[in-house]
Amino acid sequence: MTITDETPLWVAAPALLAARTDDFFGRWRRALKTLDSEDIHDLRVSSRRLREGCVLFSPLYPDGLARVIRRVRKVTRLLGPLRNADEAVFFFRELSVALPEPCRESLGVLMGRQEALRNVEHRRLAKGLESLGAGKTNSAFVRAMARPAVFPQPPVAVDPFTPIGSFAAAALDGSLADLLPLVPSARDEEAAAAQHALRIAVKHYRYRVEILSFLMAAEGYGDIHATIKAYQDCLGTMHDLDVFVDMVRHGGLPPEVECVILNAIAERRGKSFARFGELLGGHPFELIGEEVRRAL
Repeated sequence: MTITDETPLWVAAPALLAARTDDFFGRWRRALKTLDSEDIHDLRVSSRRLREGCVLFSPLYPDGLARVIRRVRKVTRLLGPLRNADEAVFFFRELSVALPEPCRESLGVLMGRQEALRNVEHRRLAKGLESLGAGKTNSAFVRAMARPAVFPQPPVAVDPFTPIGSFAAAALDGSLADLLPLVPSARDEEAAAAQHALRIAVKHYRYRVEILSFLMAAEGYGDIHATIKAYQDCLGTMHDLDVFVDMVRHGGLPPEVECVILNAIAERRGKSFARFGELLGGHPFELIGEEVRRAL
């Protein structure tokens, strides 16, 4: 099916959601089969994209796709602890190579704890994905998404005959408007909570841009996506480092070793924050919004 910017929303939305759903369940089955770290990561990202798609098009459905969103969220949350443990093991292993010998033993202790947690989460994940039932869930999703309100009653908040191009422009402007007020607070290097909130908003904006990217010129979209991803990667790195700091502080390490490790993490966070500042100076979010409007 070919979707253009003039395709009515009630036709385009189910087709776009079906594509995201197929990707999600394909990755679900693969992750359940392999329990490979990258397959788990890919499933987690796919679940977030599908959930964002459901939220994006929810005004078209009388129930707002609430049941679908709740079920997808269950999968996302089920995947989180294992992915977090994988990230911690990878980071502490890499850090141990860069730090002197007294730190390596303590980092080995932290890695051991995370590896033990990872083994527990592997078993929990396999059991959880199996119990949720991909086949049954897939059928329920297909039924829910195939029934947009063509002749809407008052609860439906959007005209189903709106061209998808017009809907996309308004939706992306709205998502950017939610993001922009979070930027000033995030400019403070010590404002970890503000940076975390911005990271989440950037993630939602990125997924919406990806879902609607078929409406954009290929060259323009490539540059837009690369910039948004750079923001998300930078903010994500800072958030991960904040999580690792908490692990170190609660790890019961010798004070002198803890200090060296925390200083090393702080140095890396400082570099990420500097990169964040460069992005804000060279390619602010307002400019990204202008580029998106031109590309549509």
